[in-house]
Amino acid sequence: MSTLKLGALLVRTLAKPVATSIKTQAKQHAVFREFCISIAQLSHKLEMNMKMKFLGYRKEVIRPLNDTKAIEAGANFLSESFIFGVAATIILAENWRSRVSAKNRRNLVDESLEKLETETNGLRETIQSMQSGQAALQSRMDETTQENEQLKKMLDEILSVSLGLRKHTGYEQPTVIQLPGFEK
Repeated sequence: MSTLKLGALLVRTLAKPVATSIKTQAKQHAVFREFCISIAQLSHKLEMNMKMKFLGYRKEVIRPLNDTKAIEAGANFLSESFIFGVAATIILAENWRSRVSAKNRRNLVDESLEKLETETNGLRETIQSMQSGQAALQSRMDETTQENEQLKKMLDEILSVSLGLRKHTGYEQPTVIQLPGFEK
C-alpha cells in the first residue's frame, strides 16, 4: 500500500514537468498552437457565458482573446487538465485497489466462517453420538446390575435349600459407576 502511494506521488511529481513542457510546446509548434488557441477561445466563451448567466447580465457579444493570451490560456488549460487527469486516475486506482482489498478480506472472512460452521457441526454430531453411546452403556450397566441382583437371590436360594444354610445377606454393596452427565 505504501508502495502504491509512493508511486502515486512520483507520478504526480513527474506530471508537473510534463505540464510545463505542454506550455513550451504550445509556443513552438504551429499545429499545437492552433489547438491551444481554439481550446482557449472555447473555454473563454463558455466562461463568459456562464458568468453573464449567473450574475444576471444581459447577453452580449463576447470578444475573443488575442493570440498571445489565447496560447497562454490554452496551454495552462491543457497542463492543468493533464495534472487533474493524473490526480483523478490515481484516486480512481486507489479506490479500485481498496475495493478489491475489502472484497478479498470479506471472502477470507466468509471462508473462515464457513469452515468454523462445518467444524462446529461436526463436533455437535460427535458429541451427540458420544452421548447416545453413554446412554447405551448406562442402560447396559443397569441391566447387568439387575441381572447380578437376580443371580444373588438365586444363589442364596440354592445355598439355603441344598446345604441348609441360611440366606447370606452380607454381600458387599455393588460398586456403582456413575458416568458424567448420567446421574440417577
